[in-house]
Amino acid sequence: MTELPFVEKFKHKLTRREFLSYLSLGFMGMMLPADLVLGVQWIGNQKQRKDLLGRVTQWGVRLYQSAHFDADVVDEMPLDSLWRITDMVVTDDETSANRIWYELNGKGYAHSRFVQPVKQHLNETDTIIPADGCLGEITMPFVDAYNSMKPGRRIAYRFYYASTFWVLQRLVDPELGVWYELLDDKYYRAFYVPAHAIRLVPAEELTPLSPNIPADDKLLLVDLATQILSAYEGDRVVFKSKISSGVRLREGGFATPKGQYRTIRKRPCRHMDNPANAYGSGFDLPGVPWVSYFTSDGVAFHGTYWHNDFGVPHSHGCINMPPQAAKWVYRWSTPSVPHDHYFYAGTNGTRVIVT
Repeated sequence: MTELPFVEKFKHKLTRREFLSYLSLGFMGMMLPADLVLGVQWIGNQKQRKDLLGRVTQWGVRLYQSAHFDADVVDEMPLDSLWRITDMVVTDDETSANRIWYELNGKGYAHSRFVQPVKQHLNETDTIIPADGCLGEITMPFVDAYNSMKPGRRIAYRFYYASTFWVLQRLVDPELGVWYELLDDKYYRAFYVPAHAIRLVPAEELTPLSPNIPADDKLLLVDLATQILSAYEGDRVVFKSKISSGVRLREGGFATPKGQYRTIRKRPCRHMDNPANAYGSGFDLPGVPWVSYFTSDGVAFHGTYWHNDFGVPHSHGCINMPPQAAKWVYRWSTPSVPHDHYFYAGTNGTRVIVT
């Protein structure tokens, strides 16, 4: 294994100057979902930001009079409420790993940790689904998914912006309109959602990145101290993203394991769940996007739609990433996944070092 003296330069808290430097280079753009990379550029440009919304990801998230937890509370926002993001503030608090606050509806400020930036985009439904299915991405803040299209059907889950699913077929109902049948890749049953809520991901978005770089010249370096992932081609950094690694809820809990690994298998979408146990609360998360596993027991890089607190540990051991950043890792790392596969494993994966 090549020595990596450059690792040490990431072993410190970011100063405000460094933080703003990353911001200006688009580093913070990687913290936003899919088409929201312009998020750091829209301040003062009403045309670019007018349709940017914030979805509240937990009950009771507080809206403050100013961008500070000691400020007066203006409101407490319910889960899945939608607010227009009218401004973004980066505070001077160098003790905080996440200094981003959003002004919502021009009414007050919420810390970004539990506000997911989203858009509302309705998709064309005059589509053709391949015989083996294809990948789809939710482009609405949320959409309810049903267990059936028959009378008496019930809501099985709520699917969220930037989550991904394998689309099995297109269905047309005289009363309900055009719907998609989606694969539940955990229990191998089906979900049903209105087709306008899902964008079919074209094959060209799934092509490998830097395919001419030898596999052993690629490296994913995860620094748990700074919560930063850096991708290297040789000695050159080609990509950075803030992450949220595992959080130890109790002794023996969910810390991300340190060591040297390789990416071994991938899924463009995955239903992840885990029951509550002695170490903490469980979770049930359909449509986790852009999953790249690097341990045999399921630790992976993947996109995250249930929080927006990158830079702070949150996960049950995996590396949480903004969906667009996880998609980049998925495409750049090996093995490369054919666009018509929803599961793929291979040899000679990309090196991963977790320190």
